[in-house]
Amino acid sequence: MNKSSTATSRFTKCRVLSFLIVGLLISAGAQAQVGLISAGVRLATMGAISAASGMSEVGKGQYQLPDQSWHPAKIWMEGLERVHLQEEGSKKKKILLASEMQMLAVRADTFRVVRNFADPKKPDKQVAACFMKQIYNGGGYLLTAYQWGGINSPEWNGDGLMLSHGTEIMAVPVKREEFERMMLALFGDHPGLAKQLQAGDLRAKHTKQIVALYVNWKRQPPK
Repeated sequence: MNKSSTATSRFTKCRVLSFLIVGLLISAGAQAQVGLISAGVRLATMGAISAASGMSEVGKGQYQLPDQSWHPAKIWMEGLERVHLQEEGSKKKKILLASEMQMLAVRADTFRVVRNFADPKKPDKQVAACFMKQIYNGGGYLLTAYQWGGINSPEWNGDGLMLSHGTEIMAVPVKREEFERMMLALFGDHPGLAKQLQAGDLRAKHTKQIVALYVNWKRQPPK
């Protein structure tokens, strides 16, 4: 098997895997608002990550090694298991596996290395180390996507999200009844969200907005 075929195989295997959620670098500050969520809101863009199996340029950023040191570099991703790096002042590239790193920070995006995780639907299939993409981090809630392809598409239904709060880590359901039951259990004390969820107005694709709205509401000073 040639190098291209190997990269393609690794990407295909890795892109369907999910990641338990760990602490991330950047806290995404949401705007203070207590209004309801409109049905047309979509998740934010996933950045420059391509769904193709080849190498994708991510841009200038920093990478973190296991010793916690940060290094500025231009970054390319090859699948989800390795990166090509061109450090500042160097004309040469070097390759690092996800297992050799801790984190990537590029523009407003954060990618964290997670290890030994498996797709919740296929728990017997694991990958040693991959990158995950942060969607929201605030108020003790952390939302990440373990399926990057298709998230920018209008027809995306929100499949591939994981939400953590404290030590609890949950896959966000796509089926309406399961999704509404989970969201009401977590955020049902917000009267506006509870009303919209009970009316069936919100879906998994609105999870980021639900969490951000709830966190903002909890941060409001008591009246």
